[in-house]
Amino acid sequence: MDFSILGQYVKCKLPGVPVWLAGIGMINMRRVTKSLLLAQIMFRNPPEFLDRLEAAVTSRLEKRIGRQFQYPAISATETIAKVRELFQGEVNLDEVEKLESDVVKRMQLLEGIAPFTTAHHADFSLARLCYILCRFLRPDIVVETGVAYGVTTAFILKALESNGKGNLHSVDLPPLGKNADKFVGYLVPEELKDRWVLHRGVSKRVFPELLPQLKKVDIFVHDSLHTYWNIRRELQLVTPYLSRPAIVIADDIQSNLAFQEWVLRTSPTTWWTFKEKDKDSVAGLAVFL
Repeated sequence: MDFSILGQYVKCKLPGVPVWLAGIGMINMRRVTKSLLLAQIMFRNPPEFLDRLEAAVTSRLEKRIGRQFQYPAISATETIAKVRELFQGEVNLDEVEKLESDVVKRMQLLEGIAPFTTAHHADFSLARLCYILCRFLRPDIVVETGVAYGVTTAFILKALESNGKGNLHSVDLPPLGKNADKFVGYLVPEELKDRWVLHRGVSKRVFPELLPQLKKVDIFVHDSLHTYWNIRRELQLVTPYLSRPAIVIADDIQSNLAFQEWVLRTSPTTWWTFKEKDKDSVAGLAVFL
């Protein structure tokens, strides 16, 4: 929220009303709007209502009784160096620089019209890593959960375009917001969307039908609801379909042990965790060769 603009409005239209009070009113209005949207969904699409209710309850419950876990994380820069060493190669990042510049410009266009918080933006260090991994592995099938405005999505699709092969299947139930569906993938350039298939919904409903159709997954990126049960469920569902070689990336794993438990069960060739550059988040990466 831009309080300077709000302050100007209050000064002109509502003399005598403190800016902070108007700010509280705006926050409450957003809550009312979300409640009304949720009520509409309850009658129009009961399964989606239950999915959103489950997400809200489990998220709040884990925040209340959970705790942060101290994964032994390296930096994003060290992670990229390890990936280059693992695949024994280099990736030209010139086109990534241009893409990042284009994405930042589109982010600026979101100001004032974004139907849900831009806090959902993925960190650029994570997006770059996804690009590099896709360039090295040259996947046929990439699956990601969680799109929001599409930072990571854009970088993956750019890599697939440069490879001249592969498709990205994204699973996303957008956050509540007016016309939120129209803004999913807003940051993805139109010319990159030919290799993109967007599946609306939550992974527990989409995966049982989608994964058997795909038959294999070369790269999987988890970036949806980061609760223990959701991370655990997504990783369990995708594991039987992982090809060889395959790569799994899980974002925001620091709130629970779901990722660590999974790697201990599946025994990837190598795995590690890393801190993202511009967000207070830890991501996990597992490689199966």
